[in-house]
Amino acid sequence: MRSPLATLLPLLAAFGYTFAALMLKRATERGVGPWRVTFLTNWVVALVFVPWWFAGGLPFSWENLAHALITGVLFFVGQILTFLAITRGDVSLTTPVLGTKVMFVALLAVIFGSERLTPSLFSAAVLTTVATALLGTERHVDRARLWPSLVFGFAAAMCYATTDVLMQQWVKDWGFGHFAPVMFLSIAVLSFTLVPFFRAPLFAMPPNSLRWSLAGGATLGLQAMGMAYSISVFREVTTTNILYNTRGIWSVLIVWTIGHWFANTERDHGTAVMLRRLFGALLLLGAVFLSLRR
Repeated sequence: MRSPLATLLPLLAAFGYTFAALMLKRATERGVGPWRVTFLTNWVVALVFVPWWFAGGLPFSWENLAHALITGVLFFVGQILTFLAITRGDVSLTTPVLGTKVMFVALLAVIFGSERLTPSLFSAAVLTTVATALLGTERHVDRARLWPSLVFGFAAAMCYATTDVLMQQWVKDWGFGHFAPVMFLSIAVLSFTLVPFFRAPLFAMPPNSLRWSLAGGATLGLQAMGMAYSISVFREVTTTNILYNTRGIWSVLIVWTIGHWFANTERDHGTAVMLRRLFGALLLLGAVFLSLRR
């Protein structure tokens, strides 16, 4: 019998991601820029994962260490691309665009032989991509914000998809308790490469931006934990990602209704644009139902 957690954790992660994205976008405003926020976020996320080490795992090997580091590098690159998409584009568009990740996950899962694609699962992956295409063909929004959402979001999706599939392949050799903390600690260490791009010293960040960074980082870490645990333990990487794509729905609804609480102005694009985005997000919901018919 399929565990309820296999469905619940990705759905909760999707909800948490949207709030994390809004908080981190708020943190980068007023000239702060994305890189100091990324640095802080990665260290907060790493600290969220550290306690998992004490849950135990399999014995150490250099191969297992290399696998954790490789996935960490891929995730780090994806994260940089995501921050560029969020800060230079729109949250309510970038988040659904990241949904193309599920198509790459489905294809890579077959290539690596880690999962068998059923017709329902393949249809769900295709539907997700169609929804993303719909969201990317808007004509009445600022092109200067549209293209960063599409280009950076698309590239980030490819990085994240590869990360997820490799994690599912490799985590069993070392155990989630050891693999995940090393992976996310490596991401935090890689963040030192961002220091030369800081607009000002880290401790010169405005207090308000610092608070949003810490809150967003903690939320991002918790949702990342839910996704990583689901992929590693339940080993349903494609289904997990389709469920996670409900963040596209939340990103539209939350931005439209309470986005102004986070000083987000995307709902000013107008009702027609937001309805179009909502329709694309609802197609993602259809993909979720298809993915669960196994």
